[in-house]
Amino acid sequence: MYFSSIESVLVDVDGSGNLDAIKNLTSRAKVSEALLSSSVYYQTVTVADGERPDILSKRLYNDERYHWTFLLLNPQIKNIWDDWPMSSSQLIDYCTNKYQYLAADTDDDLNNKFILGETVQGGISGALGTVKEIHVNLGYITIEKTSGTFSVTGETINGLNSQDSAACNFVKSQAYAPHHHRNTSGVRVNRSNVTVPYTMIDYESAVTEQNRQVKVIKAEHINTISAAFIQAMS
Repeated sequence: MYFSSIESVLVDVDGSGNLDAIKNLTSRAKVSEALLSSSVYYQTVTVADGERPDILSKRLYNDERYHWTFLLLNPQIKNIWDDWPMSSSQLIDYCTNKYQYLAADTDDDLNNKFILGETVQGGISGALGTVKEIHVNLGYITIEKTSGTFSVTGETINGLNSQDSAACNFVKSQAYAPHHHRNTSGVRVNRSNVTVPYTMIDYESAVTEQNRQVKVIKAEHINTISAAFIQAMS
């Protein structure tokens, strides 16, 4: 219903002289800007844990077909897969897929330690991996595993070229590595022995919770507004 209403325009995408018909997504602004400027037509609701757009549409309008209107009113939700509020289990799966490397978290000083691209080995597990990033201020390195299984509960990581080492608190998905550190008051600060890590999962969770409050067209206006949108897009 959403894309079928959008007119197509001819565009020379690659400069070859050949014209391709693509959907003119910019025309959505004709209706959405008017809606966003008037609270007469919309209200704010909370997306329940695990509630998909089609399920929310059914709850609000007794019709699943109006799920596309949520994108119309909420420009912060650009990608329904990444930006729509997730359930707790979905969030964990999303983060472990998004942050594909392992993180070796350490309290050791990483200044001038390890070499990007070098092979590191777990002192206990014997697992091998390649150093992808060195986060000196956050206190961890990211590792692309090549063989074996590093110890989730922590082990010493040894650089085979640099001969450097770091005693790691854990070696697991970067989703559990610090996005930044906070003091006891919750203020973002540099890492120290008294700060608390705010992990990638914490960060992604905050984003999804922020997006949980969405603007929706009021039920009494849904037919009129959706018809106006379809007309504007055609």
